[in-house]
Amino acid sequence: MNSSPISTDDAASIAKLRIRAAGAVWMCAVQFFIAQIVVQWAWTTPFSLADNFISDLGNTTCGIYNSSYVCSPWHTLMNISFSLQGVIILAGAILARPVFQRERSRALIFWLLALTGIGMIGVGLFPEDVSNRGHVISAGIQFITGNLAIALIGMRCKTVNLKRGWLVTSVILGVAGLSATFLFVSGYGLGLGIGGMERVAAYTFPLWLIAAGILISTCETKL
Repeated sequence: MNSSPISTDDAASIAKLRIRAAGAVWMCAVQFFIAQIVVQWAWTTPFSLADNFISDLGNTTCGIYNSSYVCSPWHTLMNISFSLQGVIILAGAILARPVFQRERSRALIFWLLALTGIGMIGVGLFPEDVSNRGHVISAGIQFITGNLAIALIGMRCKTVNLKRGWLVTSVILGVAGLSATFLFVSGYGLGLGIGGMERVAAYTFPLWLIAAGILISTCETKL
């Protein structure tokens, strides 16, 4: 027996459900921040947001690293959080893929999001003190692709009530993240410290992800 073809209305309903599901998944990105707070709390030596890297929380051994003493007793939790964040990004992107298949520029956004997720998974799989090259490559990928993706989404997004605010916020976060990535790689802290600049580069995308998740799950906001 041949199954009846899916109608246009049914396809639209399925796509809408997928988008809302993507939003629900992306909201779980808040775990990234919760894990950092918990793992920082477990440190027995001072932890500096200005001087310590986020990746220091995932170091598997204690010792001098990047000119400071690093010892993260709950490093396993942090590395799980890094990789889980990648799964969250990737799963949400796959669920939302119908939105990104409409035109070539949006297809590029999907692949940028997918690479961001893969990069984050790599950050957790390759702690900086175990495989520094793998860690740096993975982190570098997700810094660039994540912030570039949200900047492009800001230029392409469609919303009902929040069009201008959502567009501007997305572009600002993306550009800020890309700029901070360049400054961080170049060694400029601009008063924030090198760790603080890394956090600007690293936090713009997950903050956008959480906000996007809330908006597309509870409103009629579209990507």
